[in-house]
Amino acid sequence: MIKNERQYKITKAQADRFAAALEEAPATHDRGDAARALQRAALRSQLDDLREELNAYDQLRSGKPVALVGGSFADLPKLLIQARIARGLSQRELAERLGMKEQQLQRYEATDYASASIARLNEVIEALGLEAPQELLLPDSPPTATALFARLSEAGLDRALVLERLLPRKVAAQVADRAAAPSLVLRAAANIARIFGWRVSDIFGRQPLKIGGPALAGARFKVPANVDEPRLHVYTMYAHYLALLLIQATDHLEPRPLPKSAPVLREAVVERYGSVTFENVVRYVWDLGIPVLPLADSGAFHAACWRVSGRNVIALKQRNGSAARWLFDLIHELWHLATATSDHFSLIESDDAAGGVHATEEQAAMRFAGDVVLDGKAEALAQRAVALTAERVDRLKTAAVRVAADAGMPVDLLANYLAHRLSFQGVNWWGTANNLQDPTTRPWAIARDILLERADLGRLDEGDRGILERAIEGAS
Repeated sequence: MIKNERQYKITKAQADRFAAALEEAPATHDRGDAARALQRAALRSQLDDLREELNAYDQLRSGKPVALVGGSFADLPKLLIQARIARGLSQRELAERLGMKEQQLQRYEATDYASASIARLNEVIEALGLEAPQELLLPDSPPTATALFARLSEAGLDRALVLERLLPRKVAAQVADRAAAPSLVLRAAANIARIFGWRVSDIFGRQPLKIGGPALAGARFKVPANVDEPRLHVYTMYAHYLALLLIQATDHLEPRPLPKSAPVLREAVVERYGSVTFENVVRYVWDLGIPVLPLADSGAFHAACWRVSGRNVIALKQRNGSAARWLFDLIHELWHLATATSDHFSLIESDDAAGGVHATEEQAAMRFAGDVVLDGKAEALAQRAVALTAERVDRLKTAAVRVAADAGMPVDLLANYLAHRLSFQGVNWWGTANNLQDPTTRPWAIARDILLERADLGRLDEGDRGILERAIEGAS
């Protein structure tokens, strides 16, 4: 964002240089000349960005009415700078109105008012003749980091989750200090407020903060009765917000019909990528127009999927390092999306949600995933393994290894199918199944790298981009 005439002149000079370089760059008539084509594309992209900044500044200082729109305290610094330019005030002139030196105002604007006190922000608003909407109202007394974390804790947001996931890294590092400036505390509160649908004034008010809204009201939860409900709801709201950000960052993806048949899905993956591996299926799911969001936090749920206005997102959340386990979950969630008929759909699952009213649906998803990864032989292999045990579960590990070897199938895939199958009979075999996994395949990193390849995080504003980047940093 251009903030003064000096920056405007520098940006205009840069744009003129890029325009000249683009004019001099040789045209590409040969399709094989990829290097020249990339060079021209890079020059054009940079020139377009510079011209967009110049046009925005020109429009602000033109004197024509301009809509200054903001929805939270995070937007306030940009709104104050835009309002000054639209009012036709230089930094020196606004500084004089405020009774300060021009250099001090320049420092405020250069850092987006990070060091400004609440009183000073209110003075700037008054000097510019602005009326802040309710969402941007500042509290009368300076908010503190201690008060912020106390209020968030009451709503079920623990300090670690807030600092490690809900705030951009720079903001988190600053607000972790109990002596953080009130403006920084407000900025942190604004980031959190938009995730949970609050206003900043709600966070520092007296009424209880409520976790809810459409993200929870429309969700189907397949979780055990003894789940930590506050943490589940907090994390679901957070993950849903990430899903919305990922939809925004992948607006260029074209949704395609989802396969409802295991043989069709397997054949499509093999035809395009050669084999059914976690990486190949993740790539194919992205090809279908479905972003895959890898999370590495513990607890709450292990997988989820959403459909928002016809756009799908799958989230996988395991601390387990087995690609076979992640692969099974990914295909399981894909089945749910393929069979969902509504334009809006939300499903949250945990490892222990096999039974209950959704048992039949979960069994169908399990068989679908099993037949994709085990080439249509999942149930036959499972029955063969069970037959070798004389109905003794303690012998199933040895039987699974033998059956998988005889069939030329990976034992970790068969073990996952058996564990899911046994869960419907009330038998928890996941401990043994986990012992048969390969923990060195780094599925989270595979999914993260593909996300960074396919998503355009530049479509997000700085605050949202920071939140999404922290989510895909890895285990907390």
